Amino acid sequence: MGKLGFIKILVIAGEAGRVTRRYPFKPETLVSEDFRGRIEFDETKCIGCGACVNACPPNALELVDKGDGTLLLKYFIGRCIFCWRCIDVCPTGAITGTRDFELATNDVSDLYEVVVHERAECSECGGKYSTIRQKEYVVEAVPITESYIDKCPDCRKNKLLRALERRRGGVYE
Repeated sequence: MGKLGFIKILVIAGEAGRVTRRYPFKPETLVSEDFRGRIEFDETKCIGCGACVNACPPNALELVDKGDGTLLLKYFIGRCIFCWRCIDVCPTGAITGTRDFELATNDVSDLYEVVVHERAECSECGGKYSTIRQKEYVVEAVPITESYIDKCPDCRKNKLLRALERRRGGVYE
């Protein structure tokens, strides 16, 4: 290609104008309205039910029982495939999606988000069973559960069986 070919290319490039974006220096709308980025938690709305953990295909969400009366909801952005299934199943709307796609970091700990929940204690056996916020959410949604809500699943079952025994006059096992 001679000098004449180079001049033709310059003329074509001059007519086309700038075709690249000056992305880091000039912010533009790079993503569409349908773009799915990372998720965010509203800690005041999260009840720690674990529905999001069950719906997460790549296991980016995890419930961890610390054993000291706290339950941790951990979100690892590095595993997330941004499918937003967790948003669809969250009963309280505590999870929202963002259009954020700039997730690069030098420290892996920056890729974790943690929501801490206090566990509820059973009024009969003293065992830890659910989160306090989840217990309050269930009482608001279904007021008939108030007599059973402060008990763990085993104590609820035993209380129900004792009530059935008294009603029928027999013993259930």
